Amino acid sequence: MKKFYSLIFILMLASGLALGGCGGADVNTKTTTVSEGQQLIDLQKAYKSGAITKEQYEEQKAKILDN
Repeated sequence: MKKFYSLIFILMLASGLALGGCGGADVNTKTTTVSEGQQLIDLQKAYKSGAITKEQYEEQKAKILDN
């Protein structure tokens, strides 16, 4: 009887380990760092193209330079 319980325990442990990697959330996180200079260039392009107003440009520029 002791061997039977040991066998059941080993089988449960093995199946638990085998299924442990199944499912769940696989989260991949990418972090991109853009230089302050590149942010200012992109902001200027947005302003020149008319995508943002002068006020928005000045506000965002100040935020970039404060960081």
